[in-house]
Amino acid sequence: MELRHLRYFLGVVDHGSVAEAARRLHIAQPALSRQIKDLEEELNVVLFERSVRGTTLTAAGQQLAVDARRILADMLGTRQRVARVAEGLEGNLRMGITPNFGWHPRILGSLRSFHQAEPQIAMSLEPGLSTRQLERIREGELDAGFLAWRYPPNDQFLAREFGEIQVFECRLKLALPRDSRLACEVPVHLSALRDEPAIWFPAEVAPGYDQFLDYQCQTANLVPRKAQLASDVLSILGLVAAGIGYAIVSDVSAYTCPEGVVLVDHPELTLRHPVSFVYRADNGNPTLKRYIAHLEGTQPAAHGAEVTG
Repeated sequence: MELRHLRYFLGVVDHGSVAEAARRLHIAQPALSRQIKDLEEELNVVLFERSVRGTTLTAAGQQLAVDARRILADMLGTRQRVARVAEGLEGNLRMGITPNFGWHPRILGSLRSFHQAEPQIAMSLEPGLSTRQLERIREGELDAGFLAWRYPPNDQFLAREFGEIQVFECRLKLALPRDSRLACEVPVHLSALRDEPAIWFPAEVAPGYDQFLDYQCQTANLVPRKAQLASDVLSILGLVAAGIGYAIVSDVSAYTCPEGVVLVDHPELTLRHPVSFVYRADNGNPTLKRYIAHLEGTQPAAHGAEVTG
């Protein structure tokens, strides 16, 4: 049984006779009669009661009419959905994000405006460090990700395999216990912090972050005394709030900074790092292509987080 059999069958049902259905369907009457006969033989039922007054449906024919309309409607809906998915108007977009960076208004604004423009696209956002995000993007587990703390930021590894859109840049800030001596009198030179306990990220967890901060410390003649390690920014800020030590964090931490921490600009924290939207260059997901076009079309000049500690 093919879809054309159902269309021919419903043509006879809707027009009341084989002759009228054949005329409307632009098919010879004997050919249409043959199609209906083939359908009855395949189903092993009689679909129509034929008389000089026309054709009427049998009980089996009435049931087939209900099912045939549903099947054809489902097929039409399937065709429309498939076409919309192929154009990127529907579907799923799986993205990763570096923890703590999802609060930045540039990312939130982009996701919000894209959802308003493309409400049929389901977006998922999964936290993950940049190294793990790149692995998942390569393996096809994620379509793309918002990455930070890559060092060096313009490595050829990305250029060969991935596409990249820089979304904004971040500055670094000192995170100090609010009631501490350091917060009351910030040292003029970062080198003065050499004997102070520092809260640091484990190098093996986020090597890019560790290399970036080490390079920043070298330029400021600071050899940090890494007294405590914490594997996420919120834990680092929590330890700072507890008075355990200081930290150097991205300015996006201002969006989730606890009350007991003050974020301070320092003239010797000169480096900036990009936050980029990264995707596999050969990813053919139409929804990804739509989001890339949206992101490129709404992207202002990149700069740091416009907040103060």
